[in-house]
Amino acid sequence: MHEGALTEDLFEHVLIHAREANARRVTRVKVTIGALADATPDSIKFYFDALAPGTLAEGAALEFESAPGAAHCRACAKEFEIAELYAACPDCGAFPLKVTRGNGVYLSSLEVETDDNRQEHIHE
Repeated sequence: MHEGALTEDLFEHVLIHAREANARRVTRVKVTIGALADATPDSIKFYFDALAPGTLAEGAALEFESAPGAAHCRACAKEFEIAELYAACPDCGAFPLKVTRGNGVYLSSLEVETDDNRQEHIHE
């Protein structure tokens, strides 16, 4: 269910950017999934494919990349990468940490086809 809501938000961003570019159709969507996000490429693809029929994004290819998690220690102010959501600071052992990156699903880029058959590459 959580992935469904994430994908709906992602899909809406795809359509907004495609309309802003006066796209005839979306050909490729690149999605970044944070290492700490509770989502998988398979689940995002499943929901995206269910939303796409009859829209500018019907038939669009999906590509996925991952982004590492990062955190800030409130006790010692150290910044570092983390692989799990409930990690402790590697320097001072403090917990909890403030997650600063890698806990979401993001639209990285978008390729669209316009009426004059041009391909445009849009970065988010």
